Amino acid sequence: MTIEQKKSNFKTALIGFGLISALALGGCASTAVKYDSTNVSGYTDSTLRPQAVPLETSVPLSIDEVRIRTLAHNSEFARAQNQLMETVRKAGMRGKDFLPQAYASSYGTWRNNTSASVGKKVDDTSGTMPKDFYTAQDQAVARSNLTTSWDLLEVGLSGFKANRRVINAYSQSEQNQYLCNKMMVDVENAYWRAVAFEQAEKKSAWLKSRVAYALDLSLQRADQNPETKLQELMFQRELIDINRWYQSLYRSLLSAKPELARLMNVPAGTEFDLKATRLPSNLGELGKQNPLELVTTAYQNRPEIRQALYKTDLTKLKNEEDLWRHLPAMRFFLGANHNTNSFVLNQDFASAGLNLSWDLLRLGQIGETKRNGKLALAEQQRQTEILASAVMAQVMIAREQMHKLNYDLTLAWKALSIQGEITDDLNTDVKSGAKPETYLVKEELMRELSFIREQMARAELHTAKARLEQSIGIVPTCQAPTQLQANVPSLTAL
Repeated sequence: MTIEQKKSNFKTALIGFGLISALALGGCASTAVKYDSTNVSGYTDSTLRPQAVPLETSVPLSIDEVRIRTLAHNSEFARAQNQLMETVRKAGMRGKDFLPQAYASSYGTWRNNTSASVGKKVDDTSGTMPKDFYTAQDQAVARSNLTTSWDLLEVGLSGFKANRRVINAYSQSEQNQYLCNKMMVDVENAYWRAVAFEQAEKKSAWLKSRVAYALDLSLQRADQNPETKLQELMFQRELIDINRWYQSLYRSLLSAKPELARLMNVPAGTEFDLKATRLPSNLGELGKQNPLELVTTAYQNRPEIRQALYKTDLTKLKNEEDLWRHLPAMRFFLGANHNTNSFVLNQDFASAGLNLSWDLLRLGQIGETKRNGKLALAEQQRQTEILASAVMAQVMIAREQMHKLNYDLTLAWKALSIQGEITDDLNTDVKSGAKPETYLVKEELMRELSFIREQMARAELHTAKARLEQSIGIVPTCQAPTQLQANVPSLTAL
């Protein structure tokens, strides 16, 4: 190799080193940003929530429309579906386990003088050093190689990895099913409470004016007839207490509509109305089934139970894989090499090798590995038992709550009917002059109080029925599997 060629190779290596160094040091130029009210002032609801989709209709929304929109646009559910998509993608990547590991490396060296050595014959016993020096390397050299390697034990274990990825996809699918079931309960609770809020809101301003009117009349009567002052004050106290009671129930419903808007992921400030419907006169098939039937149905349909079974399968796979890892490790190497050293006879060459290693001390730990595997499997089975006990309790509680709230709704409806009759009769007496109008205002307030109680009892019963459906794992809106879940590969196909 000539001196000019050596310099050219050295310059090329130096330029490459400079470029790599510049890229590596580029991270030093980055700086951390501290966010405050000045540099986030440009953010709006549409920029922070770009997936918030406006409502496409101005008509009142039914409960089914709200359910469908929630599944289509809810940010939390969309994120879970994206995660499932990635898990499913990884589950289909079995072929990559058979690919080798590939490493590319290149390095160069330079020294300011010649790398030389001296030679000495084995039969030279004079003890003097020869005068001639011999060199075996240029002052500047570069070496490059591309090496691929196969870990044969890891290739043999690839089946465990593939099955583990598929099981993870199945488990993620069940997690999304659980999230869907939970969201539908939240939708039921928010929707029917929002319906009660809308009904109460229609009368809110009118009731405030009627209460103020009744209090003013009572004050006038007390001023005109001091003998009735104590009676009027007691009436005013009673009216204020009833109004405070009503306002307290009314305030408890204020969060329902914003919560429903969050679930549907609509832009901030979106106004919408709800289409109220009544519950059927009976609780349907769920109300007729006995607790044991419901518990059995829950074991068959709850996604959490299936998730626990998948975790058990993962534990079994891990135990088998741990036993396989007691086998010897064998790695096969295959590489291509290049050396610019002009003193080397073959500057380009291929290389291959086989590395076999066996940790003999681990052979005595097979028994411990088996024992740890049995303990891990037993622990997972205990977790499944604990989960099954919790599911059983949830079903029993949800069933009892639904029947109890059904009775509460019956009482609330009777109370509203009775109060309506009282108010109508008193209205007739007020028109005829037999009773003062202040008493009518109190009964009107009592009627609205009974109405909001009936609406809240209805909302609680709707929610209780949805919770029972969730507890047995059968939520109609979430039952149809998504196309994404259908794409999860089968274990038998692997």
